[in-house]
Amino acid sequence: MTDNVNPIIYSFDILENTYYFFDKLEAEQAFEQAEAKGDYPEWREPTAMLELLKIKDALLGEFAKRIAFLELQLERAELGSDSFDLGSS
Repeated sequence: MTDNVNPIIYSFDILENTYYFFDKLEAEQAFEQAEAKGDYPEWREPTAMLELLKIKDALLGEFAKRIAFLELQLERAELGSDSFDLGSS
């Protein structure tokens, strides 16, 4: 029952892409196909789906904070550029 609620995810990386699978056999076959094509896949540790979701949520939170900070910096820069005019004497 627990496996159905929190399945194990099998994954591997090829360059900057990650490929995820619920089925271990399917993951192994895809990995072997990638190797045969010369893609140099690298296995990741099998991970429970809930753990991956926690990681995803943490990363999204960090990205949201960073975007908000960059938007604030942009607004400040735009306001600062309005405070003087290079074209007038």
